[in-house]
Amino acid sequence: MPDGQSSLDSKRTELLFRIAESVSGEVGADFLKALASSLQEAMDVTLALITVGEGEPITRARAVYAIENGEIAGDILYDLENTPCAMVYTGQRVVIPCDLAQHFPTEAGLASYVGVPLFSENGDVSGHVAVLSEKPIEDADFAESLVRIFAQRVEAERRRSAAAAQREELIQDLRVSSLKLRRRYETLRVANAFKTRLLGMIAHDLRNPLAAIVAQAELAMTQLAGAEPKVERARKSCERIIDNAERMSVRIRSTLEDVRMDTVSLRFKPAPVDMSGVISTAVEVNRPAALSKDIVIVMPDDVGYRCFGNEDLLLDAVDNLISNAVKYSNRGSRVEIRCEGNDGMVRVIVRDEGQGLTEADLKRAFQPFQLLSAQPTGGENSVGLGLSNVREIAEAHGGRVWAESLGRGQGATFHLEIPIEGPCNRSELN
Repeated sequence: MPDGQSSLDSKRTELLFRIAESVSGEVGADFLKALASSLQEAMDVTLALITVGEGEPITRARAVYAIENGEIAGDILYDLENTPCAMVYTGQRVVIPCDLAQHFPTEAGLASYVGVPLFSENGDVSGHVAVLSEKPIEDADFAESLVRIFAQRVEAERRRSAAAAQREELIQDLRVSSLKLRRRYETLRVANAFKTRLLGMIAHDLRNPLAAIVAQAELAMTQLAGAEPKVERARKSCERIIDNAERMSVRIRSTLEDVRMDTVSLRFKPAPVDMSGVISTAVEVNRPAALSKDIVIVMPDDVGYRCFGNEDLLLDAVDNLISNAVKYSNRGSRVEIRCEGNDGMVRVIVRDEGQGLTEADLKRAFQPFQLLSAQPTGGENSVGLGLSNVREIAEAHGGRVWAESLGRGQGATFHLEIPIEGPCNRSELN
C-alpha cells in the first residue's frame, strides 16, 4: 500500500476515533448537539444539521440541531421543494461533491452536499443528517460513509430515547395504577369498616324495639288474661308493637340500601323532623324498662322545635340516650329530658341521677365497643355501641354529641345538638 494511502487511512481512523470520543458519554439532546458539532468540525463544512420532517406527507424539514460556521444556528425550518434534501427524504443517500448551486440555485454560495436519511422504527423516512460546504468534497465516498455513520448513531440514539420515554411512560402508568390501587384499597377499607360499624349499630339499635315489643306483648297478654279483659289497653299495646316493628323494618331497609349503594357513611334524604314526636316516641319505647325499675321519665309537654334531618336516625339517637340513662340509673331515680333551641341548633338534653362518669369515661364514651366504669343496674346487657351510634348519627346531620358529669355517683348529662337547617352539605346525603 503506498505511503500516501496509508497516511490517509491513518488520518481517517484517527478522525473517526476523535469523533467517537467526542460524543461518548452523551445522551439525548446533549448527544445530538455534540454529534452535529463533531460532524461540522471533522468535515470542515459550512453547515451540519440534523432534521425531522414535518407534514403528511413530509413537505418541510425542521433542524433539531444545526451548526453553522462553528456556531449553533437558530431555528431552521424550510420547504424541501427544490432542495437536495427533498431527494434524501425519498430514502436516498445523496452526495453532490461540487457545483451544488448549479443544480440547486437555492443553495447559492455552497459547493457540496452530503445527505443521509433517518428512518423510523416502521421503516419510513422521518428526518435526515446533512452537511453543506462552500468547498468541494475531495473524497465523496469517505464523506458519504462518515455522514452515514453519524446517521446510524442518530438513529440509535433516537431508538434509545424512544425506549427511555416509553419506559418512563410505563413507570408513570405503574405509579398511577399503584396510586389508584392504594386509593381503591383505602376506599374498600373505609367501606368495610363502615359496614362493620353499621352492622353493630343495627344490632344494637334493634334491641330496644325488640325489647319494647316483648314488653308490650307481655303487657297485652296480661291485660287480656283477667276475668275482665282490658281490651282497649291491650289494643294500645298492640299499636305500640306495630309501631316498633315498623321502625325495625325501616331501619333494616335503610341498612340494605346503604349496603347496596356501597356507601361509607350514613346516607339519607333530609326532611323536616318534629322533635316533639321523636322525643315522645323514644320515651314510649323506653317506658316499660323504666317502669320495671320504678324510674320516672320526665319530658316536656310540647317541645315545639323542628329540624331538618332523618326522623328514624334521630329517633335512634334519642332512644339510645334515654335507654342508657334508664339502664345505668338506680331503681326509683329520675330521668329528665329537655329540648332547647339556640344559634340555629336544636339540642336534646338527657339527664339522669345514675352512677355518673369519670374523666376517663368522658374521653372515650363515644368510641365504639367501650364499656365504661358504670354498670347496668337491672342486669341489662351492654356491648358499648350505643353512644358511638349516637355520635355517628349526630355527625351525619352536621351536629355533635357530648357528655358532662361531676364524677362517680353524680349522674350524667348528655347533649345531642343538631342544626335546625340540617347538614351543611345536603348533596352528599341525597
